[in-house]
Amino acid sequence: MTASFASIREQVAAGDASGGWLALTQVFGYPHGGSLDAEGFAEAMALALTITRELAGPDGVADLARAATAPDDPRALYDAGWWLAEQRQFAIAASVLERANQIAPGQPGIVGELANALEHLLYYGPAALVVEASGRADDDPLLAYLSGFYWLMCGDLERPRARLQRLAGATEANLVFMREALAAMLARADALAAAGVGLDEGALTAWHAVLNGSLLLHESPHGYPEPMHGRYAFLNDSPALQRLGLDRLQRLLAAVGHRPERILSAPDRASRILAHAAARVLDLPLAPWTDDARRRGLVVAWSLDAVEEPAFLGGMRMHAPGRPLFVHVTDWIEPFAYAPDVATVLAQVVRHPFTGGALTYDPATRKIAEAEADSRDEAELGGLIAATAVADDSATPLERVIDLDRALAGLPAEQRLGLRREAGSRLIHRAGSPVPSNRFT
Repeated sequence: MTASFASIREQVAAGDASGGWLALTQVFGYPHGGSLDAEGFAEAMALALTITRELAGPDGVADLARAATAPDDPRALYDAGWWLAEQRQFAIAASVLERANQIAPGQPGIVGELANALEHLLYYGPAALVVEASGRADDDPLLAYLSGFYWLMCGDLERPRARLQRLAGATEANLVFMREALAAMLARADALAAAGVGLDEGALTAWHAVLNGSLLLHESPHGYPEPMHGRYAFLNDSPALQRLGLDRLQRLLAAVGHRPERILSAPDRASRILAHAAARVLDLPLAPWTDDARRRGLVVAWSLDAVEEPAFLGGMRMHAPGRPLFVHVTDWIEPFAYAPDVATVLAQVVRHPFTGGALTYDPATRKIAEAEADSRDEAELGGLIAATAVADDSATPLERVIDLDRALAGLPAEQRLGLRREAGSRLIHRAGSPVPSNRFT
């Protein structure tokens, strides 16, 4: 049953401000806010203001209050939308900014913030159309880049080329960075096309390489091709899946002629367990990661989101000779800042099999529970993973991944896959791609 503003007010009055915000997001968040008239919009903003007071105190109240009392003031709407986006409340931010754009169309600041909110919601198509409709992508360099990037994220390669030409004379550092990133994506797409690799809406692994410079080892067979197209929404990770990832990693490294000197483990427990397994499977010595970039080795992490050591996360931002980064699981909705060189799977929500929280089912009680953390030492658990039989149920053959590496190996160093780079920053990990998948919202 869809909530009403009245029912949300009652919910908040009963003490459930968090639930009220969720309900408000469902009825006021993009794309629903655009259908409200001024009175309905003001009512929604007043509710947002009330809930914000409960959840965040005075922070942001002034911005929301101005928008609630002046729903036709584009500046007040912009300020409220900007604040909401800063709090990562992108659905309501997009509705507020959409109204600002309706009242004052073609303002680069409003258009850019609205597009940014839509991007975080993975609404790349609407974001591209918002920028196009503004008419400003031809004279505003930032909007020219955003237009090109959003069309690329929709699977269009031609409009991004035209936008790239608009950025040819850019000299500002941020614009140069954006231009080169867009050019590199197009170069990788062109190299794959030249090698006969398709880039349709089912080509998850190919698009992952184009956008992130990263190789994806495994596409999930569950909900394949529809509605998941190789990704996971929820993943109860397992020794079997980790073993499959290591098997495919071993075969990939052999195919590209890369023999690491050692395994370097990320500092968290989940990564150390996986690193022990990797050392056994690849028959390599194991050592902890250090910030000495001269110490060569395959860096192994279970998930960058699980690593809480700033020195590691900062140190791995840059490529270094003989120091590729393998990450087992990567979030595709809110990915880590940079992409690993090789990943096993893309998942939105994931539970580790040994560190606590994995979902288990008790047939006697017919109840689902969360597992306690396994107290066995990391070497023993890593050995358990290494000893697990390989059952390759991937939706795509590994040869397809190897073909991607070969097709892209001849590009200039700065445009190659991460596995082939020895210097420079790792690429931004883009959320989503032209390949759709169902997800939790």
